Amino acid sequence: MSGFCLEASLLRGFPFSALAIHVRLFYYEKAMSLQTMLYEYLGRCTARALRQEHPVVIAITGTVGKSTTRNAIAAILNADDPAARVRVPTKNYNNELGLPLTVFDRPAPGRSIALWLKLIFSAQFAAWGWRPTGIRTFVLEMGADKPGDLAYLTRIAPPSVSVVTAISSSEMTLTPVHRANYPSLQALIDEKSTLVRAVQSGGTVVLNADDPQVFSMRHLTREHVVTFGESDGADVRILSVSPVMAEGPYGKVPQGISISLECLNRPYTVMIPDVFSHTVGSSVAAALAVAVALDMDLTAVQRIHSLFKSLPGRARILPGSNHTVLFDGTYNASPPAVVSSIRDIAALPLLSTQRRAVCVGEMRELGDEAQAMHWRIGEEAAKSHIDFLVACGTMARFVADGARAHGMSDDHIHVCVDTPDAIPVLRDWMQPGDVIFCKASEGPSPSNPHWRTVTGVRMERIIKALMAEPQRAAELLPRQEARWLSIE
Repeated sequence: MSGFCLEASLLRGFPFSALAIHVRLFYYEKAMSLQTMLYEYLGRCTARALRQEHPVVIAITGTVGKSTTRNAIAAILNADDPAARVRVPTKNYNNELGLPLTVFDRPAPGRSIALWLKLIFSAQFAAWGWRPTGIRTFVLEMGADKPGDLAYLTRIAPPSVSVVTAISSSEMTLTPVHRANYPSLQALIDEKSTLVRAVQSGGTVVLNADDPQVFSMRHLTREHVVTFGESDGADVRILSVSPVMAEGPYGKVPQGISISLECLNRPYTVMIPDVFSHTVGSSVAAALAVAVALDMDLTAVQRIHSLFKSLPGRARILPGSNHTVLFDGTYNASPPAVVSSIRDIAALPLLSTQRRAVCVGEMRELGDEAQAMHWRIGEEAAKSHIDFLVACGTMARFVADGARAHGMSDDHIHVCVDTPDAIPVLRDWMQPGDVIFCKASEGPSPSNPHWRTVTGVRMERIIKALMAEPQRAAELLPRQEARWLSIE
């Protein structure tokens, strides 16, 4: 049967023909075209199911903060309560396959024929109304690795509420992630603005007032706009984000953050345990702005304290061995996120006997700006008076050069060829009371034939070696699945 006939039969709604596709997926020369065909079919089923059920679709995009914002919105909507009928991605499902997986509540099928069949049958049954999702509100991340991604995703799931977290930082000199996949920064901005233009009639756009590139998107829609941020004119204003500290035997111990907000002339304070990042404040403010868009009781923001789920490798505070504290940002990395986190650790009100270490690796997908951005990380570490800087991977020398250029001495800098090399270095350096921050990009997946050539990534390996409870790594850290652990 030709590819055309296979696609035609699928689109006529005969899922049994999918079995032939699954079998042929194992033939390498056909894999890409068949994968595309499957994704398109799932997208059509998703779009049809959503058209039939008319749920509220809250779509989130940005170069940083999507997943944390997603979880903050989920907490406000009380997504864990089945009666709320809210569905949120269980993992980083933000692409052409992840969106259908979220809508149909299915796991990633990988190479399993059985899971692919279950996914296709779930999609088919929902699309034809035989087994609807029954969901009132979907909270969907929408990623944009390349031009056209958001146009495709918003055609499948047109947003009722569009949320743009951030693209650049307050310092426009910092390059956002995925920049290498676009011909220019403006092309990346245009891609993200697709979410604003795609919002449904009568919907709401939620924008970061502190990011000039995002704030300017308010001119791209005639729908209602709600803004959030530290700026004076923001509808949901962040008044402060401060670390919550406790007394420990060796000094001050970070416990989480306290966020003070103002919305509609009313103050709100939320304490979130076990997270450290100032950018979490933006995510909570965005979630409160979504509550405004949905005309909710705004006291629902207090649910975040107990219901917010911090994500592995994303601004998590973990107890370290030898009475240290680990700041785990190892899920991924971009220049704005790394700079923000360095400032977070620098701002901690520690005792003079306590020290701060920063361990950074490669930040990928930065294109021609890669060397300059790694140099900028070293500069920030020096300016923030970090006590010890460890740089790993092929870009480590640029991090070190940036630190030296701004006054950090060589005895406070260590360059490692690869991530695991930093483990003994940090073990020898750290003492009780110290705070150690680690962050780098994920790096290629184990299925990528070039994964062995990439160094300075996957810093969860350092956190695992230094954490007080390594037996909880599978629960607390990213990339603990067998396929990742097999390439240790």
